[in-house]
Amino acid sequence: MLFASTRHSGTASTRTGARRPAGARRLRGASLAALLTTGLLCMASQASGAVPRPAAPAAPAAGHDPVIMIPGMTGSTANMNPMKSDLQANGWPANRLFTWTDSSSMTQDLAKAARELSAKVDQVRGQTGADKVVLATWSASTLAARYYIKNLDGADKVSQYIGFAGPQHGTTNNGCQWYVSCQQFASPNTAFLKALNNPSEVPSNDKIDYLTIRSTQDRNATPTDTAMLAGADENYLMSGATAPNHLMIISNGTALAKMRSFISAHEND
Repeated sequence: MLFASTRHSGTASTRTGARRPAGARRLRGASLAALLTTGLLCMASQASGAVPRPAAPAAPAAGHDPVIMIPGMTGSTANMNPMKSDLQANGWPANRLFTWTDSSSMTQDLAKAARELSAKVDQVRGQTGADKVVLATWSASTLAARYYIKNLDGADKVSQYIGFAGPQHGTTNNGCQWYVSCQQFASPNTAFLKALNNPSEVPSNDKIDYLTIRSTQDRNATPTDTAMLAGADENYLMSGATAPNHLMIISNGTALAKMRSFISAHEND
């Protein structure tokens, strides 16, 4: 199975000794009254020792960083619709949720996919006004996203990285090497992975929070622990008979709940 994987102004002159109109007198009287009232309030504040302070500005409303959800090799954006629907059902605004893939559906050189991802991140930031985005990646796109963070301009534009079932250290299920991307993760020793994983598997982890989610029932990203990242904030393992396979992990309720809780827990880091 393949890795499917936002004037002019003036004051009228008044001749000396001329009587002001009644309306002007009322305005003048009101102004004097206002001045007297202000003076009395200041005197009272001084007498009591209180110092009047300007009202504090309202705090900005809290909001989620935009989430860009990216499928794996040969996958389509429709694969990520269950994840998108889950986030929206749990309070994420629809205008902060984006599904995307590169021009080759992650079958080309993943460095090129990362460059296309860079453009997408900039577009989302410009559209939403957000400083940073969350990258929710699956399978082969986990590698393109890490390449973007490490080698391009992602370190200051990504707040959280979430990798579902990624071949972070290659895979033994590598019979897909007619695709360039598959050649790049066909084993732990490919030039692409060796460069990507050194000296750190979690680049810019002082700025970015990392979560990986893997399953013992995954038969595509194998062995199971290939999907882990050394130094991640959390490497979450799903096991047992009900654990999802490679295709279902991105729509599994437990996996999605883990992603939501992780995002929420780290939003103010």
